[in-house]
Amino acid sequence: MDVGAFPLMRGFDTINVSTELEPMAAMRDADLGERIGAFPKMLPGGSPDFGSAEQHGEGWRVLCSGASDPCSARIDLAATLRKSAGAVEGPPTPGVRRERDVSTVRAMLAAAGRLDPEEGEPLAKDEWEIGERRYRVIRIEKFVLINSDGMEPPRSSDAEPPDEPSLLRGHPIDPCAPAGFWEAQLRLNLTGFGPIPGTMPEQVEAEARHACRTHPGIVMLPPTFSIVEVTPEGGWEPLTGGHGPAEAKERLSGHFTQLLPMLREFQGDPASPEELADWASAAARIDAEPGPEWNVTISGAPRRFRIVRIGRMIRVGRDGPEPPRPSDQERYG
Repeated sequence: MDVGAFPLMRGFDTINVSTELEPMAAMRDADLGERIGAFPKMLPGGSPDFGSAEQHGEGWRVLCSGASDPCSARIDLAATLRKSAGAVEGPPTPGVRRERDVSTVRAMLAAAGRLDPEEGEPLAKDEWEIGERRYRVIRIEKFVLINSDGMEPPRSSDAEPPDEPSLLRGHPIDPCAPAGFWEAQLRLNLTGFGPIPGTMPEQVEAEARHACRTHPGIVMLPPTFSIVEVTPEGGWEPLTGGHGPAEAKERLSGHFTQLLPMLREFQGDPASPEELADWASAAARIDAEPGPEWNVTISGAPRRFRIVRIGRMIRVGRDGPEPPRPSDQERYG
């Protein structure tokens, strides 16, 4: 396919409101409406994630996600290209298409070699056109709903995601997909969403304002869940998390029974039997209580932990999903 021949994204600035959603989608939309009323404000949900997406014809889909910086997302893209080209031994990876065209396979391996070379510096290139497909490193923004009491906990309709290597692999990036009334409202609210003024360098804030103009469309992604510790001063400190509420809770329990003992061993200061018993007691209480909040006593001091729901979205524009911003490379690598 000739350069520039890839279709533009149809309906990038459209919200297709539907009153005939599937039952589960309708329940999720009703839950969202209740939460928008109960948690009327939004805040950034931490640093963005990065991933990669593939365009074939008019459609875009997520290839991989979860990278903390553009460089790592490029390395993940290189790994996906190698798997698709058949250069990686082992069983097929779910969601990764096996390419059969010889010339396309060669181009995939050449791109992967530039993105993640065995020697030398990797090429910081975020878009590749290979055969009939276009590949792009993408930016995933995070946000939280909040009220005067704190950040939003999990919803009743939040289910544990399937146990897959990459939970977003193959997820469609389709702004025209049917949306309920409350999802439409949330997407409208997110159109101009950005960092709180004065909290970021001017370049970061300027790029966020620019993205609202160039990529005004919003595609919602499944949420993730963060465990935060509520400090005595009322602050929130992230500790761990997971892709589902149960996984996040399990990791909080494991923080005390596995991570802390291992960390102390690594530091050459093994935990005492009293500390181990204290941590085990805290973990047992966390396991026994449903949440979303746990109050435990550790070393004689009360501590408070809570699950927070982290919303995720991709901005889209006329030419598809938003790539990394100039400051992302400088800030995250």
